[in-house]
Amino acid sequence: MDVRRALVIHFTGGATAASSVEAMRQRKVSAHLVVDRDGSVTQCRAFNRVASHAGVSRWKDPNTGKRFDGMNSCSIGIEIANAGNDEGALKWARRQPGFDSITAKHRNGGPAVEWEKYPAAQLEAVFAISKLLVANYKLDDVTGHDCIAPERKDDPGPVFPMEELRIACGFTGLPVVHRS
Repeated sequence: MDVRRALVIHFTGGATAASSVEAMRQRKVSAHLVVDRDGSVTQCRAFNRVASHAGVSRWKDPNTGKRFDGMNSCSIGIEIANAGNDEGALKWARRQPGFDSITAKHRNGGPAVEWEKYPAAQLEAVFAISKLLVANYKLDDVTGHDCIAPERKDDPGPVFPMEELRIACGFTGLPVVHRS
C-alpha cells in the first residue's frame, strides 16, 4: 500500500448517507467517510486501509510530478451525501426540507443542469475533517473525483466550493484535471 498522498472529494449521487453506505456495501465499493446533509459522519474504512472509491483514475503529485494510476491505494476518499445532478436522486432530494439547487455547467464541459447545493452543516463537517486529514497525513493535494477521472465522473460538481476547501487546507486554486 502506498502512503496516502491526496484527499478525493465525491458526492454520492444518492439520498441519505445511510442509503449510500448500504448501496456501496452492496456494490462492494467503499469510501473512508460519508458525510450526511446534517454534518453527521459515518466512517466506513480506516484511513490506513485502501478504499475502492476512485476506480480508474490518475493523478500527478504537484510536488514531485510523479504520476499515480488508480488512486485507491494512495488517497483518502470522502463521499458527501448529495444528489449531484442525478435526476432520480434529485426527485427525492427536492421533497426534503431545506432542499436548494442551482443550474450550472460543469467546468469539464456539458450543458447547464440542476445540481443540489450542499447544506452549511455538511460543508462545515467536510472542511473540518479535510483540514485534519491534510495536516495529520501530510497530504499533497485535495482534489475531486471529476479531476482524477474526468471522462466518467462529475463529482463533487460545480456547486461544491472546491477552491475554498483547498485554501482552507493550505493549497491554492482549483485542482488540476488529469486526463488520460
